Amino acid sequence: MNQLLPLCEAGAIVWVPQSIAADVEAINLPTIQWRVYQSLKAELPAAWQHYRGLVFCLATGAVVRLIAPLLQDKATDPAIVVVDERGQVAISLCGGHQAGADALTQAIALQLGLTPILTGAANALNLPGIDTLGNPFGWAKGAGDWTAVSAAIARQEPVQVIQDAGSTLWQQHLPAEHSFQFQAAALEKITAARVWISPIDRPNSPSDLPQVQWHPRVLWVGIGCERETPDVVINAAIQQVFQANSLAEAAIAGIATIDLKADEVGLLAVCADRHLPLRCFSAAELCSTSVPNPSAVVEAEVGTPSVAEAAALLASQPVSRVEGNLLVAKQIVRLEGQRGAVTIAVAQADRELVDRAGQLWLVGTGPGALEQITPAAKTAESTQCPMRNWLFAFIST
Repeated sequence: MNQLLPLCEAGAIVWVPQSIAADVEAINLPTIQWRVYQSLKAELPAAWQHYRGLVFCLATGAVVRLIAPLLQDKATDPAIVVVDERGQVAISLCGGHQAGADALTQAIALQLGLTPILTGAANALNLPGIDTLGNPFGWAKGAGDWTAVSAAIARQEPVQVIQDAGSTLWQQHLPAEHSFQFQAAALEKITAARVWISPIDRPNSPSDLPQVQWHPRVLWVGIGCERETPDVVINAAIQQVFQANSLAEAAIAGIATIDLKADEVGLLAVCADRHLPLRCFSAAELCSTSVPNPSAVVEAEVGTPSVAEAAALLASQPVSRVEGNLLVAKQIVRLEGQRGAVTIAVAQADRELVDRAGQLWLVGTGPGALEQITPAAKTAESTQCPMRNWLFAFIST
């Protein structure tokens, strides 16, 4: 038990059996929340629903029997890690990729000097899991046969990768023997599966190769609307335009409009429901952007000849200052039986939106060899595993 304590930060929960409760009371670690259980089997269902990761100090067979009735889907099950009671190995048991058990196992192994045991095929090939490939870049996971594509990669069969959006940084760090095909000529070769990385939503027919889709968040939706247009009309406009142009709504980075609409209730509701940022531009800023469909009527009304197209283009270039690509010219949408109207345009940025804060790890090695750096530094450098409010341990006698 003492071996796991250095890993437990503020907010961590450590469950211990009644038989060692007295010993736990003598440990003065105020940052750890202790829980005493009478029956681990009875406590586990609630923990399963509440926590992202569970670490067991039990025999692997016992853990398997405990969690078997609770396993539902790898997309929703928590990460399960087993540390043997002698403190020699850390085993990634379930949720290696999607739940992060592999990263958690590596972090525990580095911290405690254990041997990590990762049995996933991607780890053996030193490849990123295809079902977690886009997570570091904030990509949205689209439709696809993830099991079949993962199996093809594990068998090292040729897999097409067609990427027309998002960061290509991941391609630069693949092992030399990978089976991904990136060249244009590869599209004509016989392949076992396909990976699309694109804002386009491509349906997969039963006769096609198994495929999966990642959608980088590169699409900015420019919107102009009449006052008090309800959110149901705005949502319908987005859905209609995206379906008509085979675009994935999951690829939306945000919504852009004129600053006069910054308080528009319908727009704010759409952004809140979809968890999207709203960027607002002044009429002067919008006037400075060249658009294909300016309107004298709009200019007389709000002081700029374009709202939807200009806002979409401006929002799509905030970082690189490279002019965005207008994918969809302005469309006017009304919904029968509802008040208001929406003008919508879509532009593609050259970089995806990553809507999460980064982490800066400062690793000081001091004098000596690199292998002498502290376990905490090795964890930060090697796994970048978010330990805080993540790790929860069940301790056996």
